Amino acid sequence: MKTEIILKEGYPYIIVSGIAFLLSLLLHFPLIVQIGLFALFLFFLYFFRNPERVPEDTSPNAIISPSDGTIISITDAISPITKKESTKLSIRLSLFDVHIQRSPIEGEMKAREYIHGEFLFLSDNKASELNEQNRVLFENELASIVVNQIAGFITRRIIMFRDLGPIKLAERYGMITFGSQVDVYLPKNTTLKVTEFQKVKAGESLIGYINEN
Repeated sequence: MKTEIILKEGYPYIIVSGIAFLLSLLLHFPLIVQIGLFALFLFFLYFFRNPERVPEDTSPNAIISPSDGTIISITDAISPITKKESTKLSIRLSLFDVHIQRSPIEGEMKAREYIHGEFLFLSDNKASELNEQNRVLFENELASIVVNQIAGFITRRIIMFRDLGPIKLAERYGMITFGSQVDVYLPKNTTLKVTEFQKVKAGESLIGYINEN
């Protein structure tokens, strides 16, 4: 199956902004307005891009980043869904990152929890607890990993591309629109290969290895 270069979820934004730009030309709007609408059209094309990604490591115990962005913190935490002690990686996305999330391991999407929360600024310490969230449990014979998509103040939509079930490494499963955060809860026996403030790419960057007990 051929992969979309631009996500279909972006078509409404792209079409509306494109029509608005054309109308601004036809109706002779001020130049600054025309430039602004054209810039908005280009931004939506860029934002909803859907690039192919190749994982850095496809070993059975490799964990690949589920999201683009910058790792803003690495802490100990109790994982949602599994309620186990975990290592939590918080990844902050800018408006210029690809906002598609991908499976960190090959296995199964085993469970999902959707929290209809608030829309606080992500700089607020309570945002990761109170904002709208979509938590997904990825599991195989080596590990259980929870990925939590968190909406921000501007973000008003978390999208799921597919249902629960078997999933391949780095396979697309959802996205958050317009600035957001993704928290990844890893098993405590994970050997990390990333550090705070490091940039990562979904479906490509190696973030750690699961140590077999």
